Amino acid sequence: MNWAENLYLSDKTAEKKERIIKKAQLGVGMVQVYLITLASNEKNLLDIFHAAHLKQSAFYHQELNVVGIAKGLEDAQELTLQIIRDIYEQTGGFDVRSYFVFPAGERKRRRKRAR
Repeated sequence: MNWAENLYLSDKTAEKKERIIKKAQLGVGMVQVYLITLASNEKNLLDIFHAAHLKQSAFYHQELNVVGIAKGLEDAQELTLQIIRDIYEQTGGFDVRSYFVFPAGERKRRRKRAR
């Protein structure tokens, strides 16, 4: 799981950022936490998914590039709109993949979950 350097956080998740990241890397589902990632399909911009999906082994083992963390679906949708607006205002386009910076060499692999 890779975390963008310029990670977007909702007001409700900003104070718990480190705790949420740690739990996500361990594959722990979290109530009301949604992750915004670069889209799995290159024709789309972003994906929104509930952190509980991390408990599913097929989902857990995907290489995810997280760009935002929100609490609640409505908050995640609003944060996604903010991300897209910011990208458009700053670049004049919608090239989401090149907008976000991921630390080189610091890609954290998820630990094997205890069964």
